[in-house]
Amino acid sequence: MAIADAEYRFVAVDIGAYGRTNDSMIFKNSFMGRSVYNRRFDFPPPEPMPGTNGPPLPYVLVGDEAFQMAGNLIKPYASRGLDAKKQNFNYRLTRARRMVECTFGILVSKWRVFAKPIQLKIETVDEVVKCGVVLHSFLRTKEPTIERMTEDSELTSISTFGPRGSVAVSAMRDAFADYFCSDVGRFQWPDCNV
Repeated sequence: MAIADAEYRFVAVDIGAYGRTNDSMIFKNSFMGRSVYNRRFDFPPPEPMPGTNGPPLPYVLVGDEAFQMAGNLIKPYASRGLDAKKQNFNYRLTRARRMVECTFGILVSKWRVFAKPIQLKIETVDEVVKCGVVLHSFLRTKEPTIERMTEDSELTSISTFGPRGSVAVSAMRDAFADYFCSDVGRFQWPDCNV
């Protein structure tokens, strides 16, 4: 289980869970997941979205439908009866979630030992994975980075976001969806006006 940033670096990892265990349970039971759900994970303070002058939105982790939303973890809208704004949000969230998948792909392609089962003791495998993750992230700091887009726009004010699963967390997700459909947050495609 891992958290990756926009530069394909691992920010946090949990190594050692069994592959047959569901991702949301691994996350909930990990130190990393408990820190996120209990608001002890070291997120930067909320900031306005790029190109806007408010309101500040929290930095968030993106998960799939299996994860429980929290003040710093969002997931897609349920797939039934989505309007264009919610479809656009789900599309953008899926693109962000692919960052973690690509980060693992880069790790495996660079360190071929991860392309097949590692024939070592479990404790040793955990150490090999930890070393691979650290080396991968270190090398990513030395490689070229991806440029980020920034533009100008305004968002309506929203209140501070409360604990997990609350109406406030849903409002936070809606605020991101609104931003993705705003002039500054919109992609050329897909468009919210489809």
